[in-house]
Amino acid sequence: MLTKLNILVIFLPFMFVFVSSILFLIFQIFSNKNYLLNLTVSFFIMFCLILVITYKVSSNITDREVFYLIFTYICTFYLFMCLIQSQISSLQLTILRMIYLYPGVSKREILKKYNANNIFKERIKRLESGGIIYKKNSSFFIKNNKIILYLNFTKILRKIFNVQN
Repeated sequence: MLTKLNILVIFLPFMFVFVSSILFLIFQIFSNKNYLLNLTVSFFIMFCLILVITYKVSSNITDREVFYLIFTYICTFYLFMCLIQSQISSLQLTILRMIYLYPGVSKREILKKYNANNIFKERIKRLESGGIIYKKNSSFFIKNNKIILYLNFTKILRKIFNVQN
């Protein structure tokens, strides 16, 4: 049996994530050093606000709707967090994976295996095998316009979060 959810209850989690992301951006402007702390603080501020609104202000919201609000907010905020984290963690994860695979590896060996030329060749090979780009003569082209949309979105995120590279 389908349940009738209040239209406000359906859109509130998304509005909360939007407000939480704005709050995060404000925190980033004032303390640009620790983005993870800013992200966590903005998450918990809005989470507490959800709890206050659902239990104090609206007495006609059912427990099922409260669960929906909380669960949807957490899932949507997780997606927002992944968008931000993907810009930062790619290089770090590669280096950690290398250290895990070769315990005791030196800085010189890491730099030898993870130099710009190797990185470029590996990434080009992955993009071609994934069908994201194709090579015609000696030039590369993007196959899908959705990728261009994503690239522009990440470009905006890099400017907002002041990511250099």
